[in-house]
Amino acid sequence: MAMIAARAVTTDQETQILGVTWADGHESAIPYATLRDLCPCARCRNTREEGRPMLHMALTTRLLEWKRIGNYALNFSWGDSHDEGIFAYDYLRGLCPCGECEPARR
Repeated sequence: MAMIAARAVTTDQETQILGVTWADGHESAIPYATLRDLCPCARCRNTREEGRPMLHMALTTRLLEWKRIGNYALNFSWGDSHDEGIFAYDYLRGLCPCGECEPARR
């Protein structure tokens, strides 16, 4: 199986969409709200596992910046000062909401 790798990453503050073009040519359009709600950091994961609601306010989905972590992940800094999540490419690809990726998650 080929390694999942992000070749290009774009952000659109107006639509609040993260665009990712993958090495296999697939293009994902992932809403910022999805990224923030499904942050894989320990604190956010614990919040979800305990059934507590995620905090929703304008700052939680205001993307300030993003950066690559090596050749395997992205990290996002949000307007609510949260920047702990490391989104491995395979996890990030699993967040793609398109109809082509949906059956693969089942």
